[in-house]
Amino acid sequence: MSKVIFKCILVTIVMSASCVVITNAIRDAIQAPDGLTHYVPIVCLLLIAPPIIFLCLRQSEKLRRTLTELNGVMAELEDTHAKLLEESLRDNMTGLLNRETFFSRMDELRRQGPGSLLIVDADHFKKINDTHGHYTGDAALIAIAHCIKRYVREGDCAGRIGGEEFAIFLGIADDTEVSAVAESIRAEVSDFELKSAEGAQVPLSVRIGGVAGVAAGTIKEHFRAADRRLYEAKRRGRNCVSVKSPVKNTA
Repeated sequence: MSKVIFKCILVTIVMSASCVVITNAIRDAIQAPDGLTHYVPIVCLLLIAPPIIFLCLRQSEKLRRTLTELNGVMAELEDTHAKLLEESLRDNMTGLLNRETFFSRMDELRRQGPGSLLIVDADHFKKINDTHGHYTGDAALIAIAHCIKRYVREGDCAGRIGGEEFAIFLGIADDTEVSAVAESIRAEVSDFELKSAEGAQVPLSVRIGGVAGVAAGTIKEHFRAADRRLYEAKRRGRNCVSVKSPVKNTA
């Protein structure tokens, strides 16, 4: 503000001095009679004010445009930063949360209320890669992630935690409801029509192990419990679901 006041005073002094100089010069040049001398300041003002006003307005317009452009650049930078941050939290292939972000998000959500953990593992994934190639293997992972996303709601989260392994945190604690969600995911994956690059039909299925009610205890303990249910699903022949509550799981 002090700089603005200083500049205003400086401009005023310059304009006043200019008016005096020009007034005297005009009066001496035309040798105006006393009755006309009061018009001389008006002429001076008309000669001095327009250029100064024009310069001020032009600078103001330039500044306005510069600020508009700067605001646009800042908005683009903020948008780019947000996108890069979001991308850094997700698995590049499937778009689900990456391993570290999933663990952090799950821990955050389970402190807010009841929840359950599901681990989803692709059946015979190595065989898909060996028989149809890694391109088809990647397509299988993307298809499984797509099916998982359809059942992830607000208060849930899902991530890819290994090569062909996924994890889901559900904001519900009833093992019957959790089993129903897991069964829906299993069925949708099983119904998914996956084809190889050569157009061959590729069977796709998952086994799902889970534990309901993960508010207490450590994440490591819950993953061990869910892993046991996952092994149980594998022992039963894959393409199936095994979900238990912590009490039932330890029984």
